[in-house]
Amino acid sequence: MTLISPRRKVQLHKVRKGILKYQKSIKNAGLYFIASFIGVLISLLINPLMALNLSHEDYALIGYFTSFNSIFSTIIPFHFIVFYSRNFFLYDEQHRNRLRNTILIALLFFSLIISLLSLTGLYIYFKISKVSFPFWPYAILSISNLYFINFYNFMLVELKMNRNAKMYARLYIIRAVVVAVLAIFLVVVYKAGALGKMLSLTISALFFGIYDFKKLLTKWEFDTEIFYKSLKFCWPLVIAGSLSYFFSGLDRALLEPLGDTHQLGSYNVALQIASYLTVFHTSLGQAFQPDIYKSIAEKNKRKTIKLIGLILLFVSLITVVFIIFAPIIIRLLTAGRYIDSTSFARIVSLKNITNNMYFSLSLIITGYGFTKIILYNRIIGSILSFVLFSLLIKRFGFYGAAWGQVFSYACLSLLCVIFITYKMLSNRMRINKIII
Repeated sequence: MTLISPRRKVQLHKVRKGILKYQKSIKNAGLYFIASFIGVLISLLINPLMALNLSHEDYALIGYFTSFNSIFSTIIPFHFIVFYSRNFFLYDEQHRNRLRNTILIALLFFSLIISLLSLTGLYIYFKISKVSFPFWPYAILSISNLYFINFYNFMLVELKMNRNAKMYARLYIIRAVVVAVLAIFLVVVYKAGALGKMLSLTISALFFGIYDFKKLLTKWEFDTEIFYKSLKFCWPLVIAGSLSYFFSGLDRALLEPLGDTHQLGSYNVALQIASYLTVFHTSLGQAFQPDIYKSIAEKNKRKTIKLIGLILLFVSLITVVFIIFAPIIIRLLTAGRYIDSTSFARIVSLKNITNNMYFSLSLIITGYGFTKIILYNRIIGSILSFVLFSLLIKRFGFYGAAWGQVFSYACLSLLCVIFITYKMLSNRMRINKIII
């Protein structure tokens, strides 16, 4: 019989205690991951069908309009859902219901006005820049999708904050199935090309948006004080978020004038396939986001660092595996039609690591309420990113654009570290002055 030393017993007790402490979060992480994995799996299964029925020109058009999502997906919802998440644990149930209803009504009317203004702004941009792609009806489909999907996203956040992972997974998977069925019917059966692909997203967003709005709204009430607080909190995040275009959308705008639609199509295929990797850090981030916010509220820095480090390590390992097996993966997913996108996909996949680093650091900054720092960071980063993309694309073309996506988020992460360090040093100096 092997005897266990007292020190070893203490260590085992700590391990067991740690597992029990994070058991619910780990279980939820598993459900979020399973839901996201099934959603991605469905996309992967229909991807060969899409590749066989979508041309390089279709992928180029879809990718071009998708590039504007980094602007409009921030401006249209105005980060109201982020405000709701940040204040979820600060209010009691009654106040929380009032908060939810106010945010829903703001999304319904305020976001509708912004959507119409966004559509107008995009039309003016197309006219001034003389973009070769058609504006109608793709722009309307793109903006409409971003408007209605907000209510679905709100429902996911509501379920996540209440740690109702089972219902979250169910809703997520059902929508993934609906989108896939619509895409197969419109693209494969009806042969609608890029129009069918974009229409499948808009129809599903409309259906789930209306359904989730009715489920979430408990009362038609609008608290002007909460609304003004949300505007004050969100406007720096909105501006900062819209500047994401300079990190993940500007490349398509700079590549379109080159006139190489075939290469642009391959590049967008690479972006799409590499984006599947986001399921891993997204599912983990969704699972541990409440714990991260809670650790920040409790000023438990060690716990915050451990949670973020765990997510980053897992994402890095998955990215390395993808890079090794990229040729096989892309051959299978594109039915052998877009093998030339492999080199682009390998490069762009590294963005998942730098993007995760930035997301984690910005989460810390947002958790402490320093939203203006996010804005300053994005403004400086946007300038650096614009210069970076311009130089890389001019010198290396599409490969320069791929590396630009990786380096742009690396620059943002570095700026976050600088801002956090500066804030910590400033607080330490202030405390020292008080003590003296």
